[in-house]
Amino acid sequence: MKLINKTRILALLLTFALTISVIPGFAVAASKDIKVQLDGKQIAFDTKPQISNGSTLVPYRALAEKLKATVKYDSKTNKVSVVKGSKTVVLTIGSTNATINGKAVKLDAAPITKNGSTLVPLRFLGESLGVWVSWKASTATVSLETQKTIEHAMGKTTLKKVPERVVVLFNGMVDATTLLGVKPVGAVESYVEQPWYNFLKGKMSGVKNLGDETQPSLEAIVALKPDVIIGSKMRHEKIYSQLQAIAPTVMTEDIYSWKKTLEIGGIVYNKEAQASQYIADWDKRVADFKSQIGSKAAKTKVSVIRFNPDGSARAYMAGFATNIFKELGFDFPKAQKDAKSDIVTVKTLEQTSLLDGDYIFDFTTDWTGDGGVYKHQKEWTDSDLWKNLNAVKNKKYYKVNVVSWNMSGGPQAAKMMLDDLYFYFDLD
Repeated sequence: MKLINKTRILALLLTFALTISVIPGFAVAASKDIKVQLDGKQIAFDTKPQISNGSTLVPYRALAEKLKATVKYDSKTNKVSVVKGSKTVVLTIGSTNATINGKAVKLDAAPITKNGSTLVPLRFLGESLGVWVSWKASTATVSLETQKTIEHAMGKTTLKKVPERVVVLFNGMVDATTLLGVKPVGAVESYVEQPWYNFLKGKMSGVKNLGDETQPSLEAIVALKPDVIIGSKMRHEKIYSQLQAIAPTVMTEDIYSWKKTLEIGGIVYNKEAQASQYIADWDKRVADFKSQIGSKAAKTKVSVIRFNPDGSARAYMAGFATNIFKELGFDFPKAQKDAKSDIVTVKTLEQTSLLDGDYIFDFTTDWTGDGGVYKHQKEWTDSDLWKNLNAVKNKKYYKVNVVSWNMSGGPQAAKMMLDDLYFYFDLD
């Protein structure tokens, strides 16, 4: 089972209809009366909402007026204009072309007329006016929320509208943000391939570089006037109060738990359906991997390592790549588990055996830019102690991509790493 194609994910930025392909179980609604709730209260329509080409269409005036928007209809051009605050949305009856503040967007379903009422795609209208939209298949209910309170690693944050100016302060969330079709106004730079990892560059044109993940520029963030800031307690706990003073701030617990990162991004950006679908597709692929590899995973001890510029080495018992190996059911070397530490530091060649496993995956990279780390790596891998490791003797030592195995830490990187593992373990 393939994960959602990246191009399709980008297209979702402007695809707001509640579609069968995006929302699991949505087809159930076709046989039920669709209910629409605004901030927990059901809205009554003279003309019932209906399904058209997999999209939910609702009478525009009743909903827009509930959202305190001004609605106009031009019978000569068949154009519907909806104005709310600084936003102007223009739709045309029978056309999938629309504009938001003059910018062209594409609808999955064209607005229609029925019983004298104009029906428009619900998700497009809701999202274009800054309202969160979610679907509950079991009750055939669409919920719209004019504000959202989000529980996160540092407390609770209330957003008054779906954010448009987003600042992202760790690499994993940059990965997740672009996956969900949202372009931030500012983001921390990549650790290598700067300013952005190669797989992200096409999606990050015009984004303000906020500097290093561990010390983002507060002055630059202030200048961007963001609607929301997303950081991580692991990186930004000490500056949380300063970030809050700039804009509503949401914090993840760490920087490498990519599913939680994607979940938070989906909630903040009003992209929960897309986030859930990506994780569902991931879970199917993990099940496929485990089915193919069978009992071998539990019997295989993997060692995830890197060499450091100071001449030491380390093995990881926690983190992005390690978590994925755990999810896939792999085991780890006893010596590393006995160390009872998230990071096992190996300072001398005499301790080389601590790095051994049935497989060794090495994501060493030259993040300092002087090439010194590769000299240290060569000193280790040229030694007789290294050559005597089981993984090395069995030709199971692999140098892997540091971006997808460590530094990006997001959902797109997770998919790339899983693709690699199919290759390294000779699976289809």
